Amino acid sequence: MRKLMVPIAAILLMTQQTAAQNTGSSTVVRQEGQASFFQAGQDGNTLTKSGEPVAPQDYTAASRDLPLGTVATVTNQKTGKSVDVRINDRGPTRTDRIIDVSERAARDLGMEEAGVAPVVIKADPSRQQDPQVRSQLESATR
Repeated sequence: MRKLMVPIAAILLMTQQTAAQNTGSSTVVRQEGQASFFQAGQDGNTLTKSGEPVAPQDYTAASRDLPLGTVATVTNQKTGKSVDVRINDRGPTRTDRIIDVSERAARDLGMEEAGVAPVVIKADPSRQQDPQVRSQLESATR
C-alpha cells in the first residue's frame, strides 16, 4: 500500500497545484495544471450547472474548485496568451485536468487544435463583482 501512495501523490502534485498568492490588499487563488475545452452539447449537456445554456462563443469555463460566478484569468503556459473567463459550470470530469474552457476561450488561448494545454489560473477576490464569490475566494485563501 505504501509503495502505491508515493506515485499517486506525485501524480496529483504534477497535475494540479493550488496556491494562494499575496498581491497587496488581497490574496489571489492560483492553480496550475492541464486545461481542455468543451463543445456545445458535449455528452448531451446543453445546460451548465448555473442553469445557463452552454455557449461556446462566450468566455466561460468549468471548474471543480472555483465558485460559480468567479471571474478568473487563464494563461496558456506554452503560448503566454491569457483570457478572462467566468466559471459557470462544474468539471472537468477528467481528474488530470483542472479546467474546461469554452471553444472561444480555447481559440484565444491557442489551444483549440491540441485540445489541451498547460495553464495557470488566477482568481483575484478583489476583481469579483459578486460579494458572495469574493467572500468564498477570500475564505479559500486563509
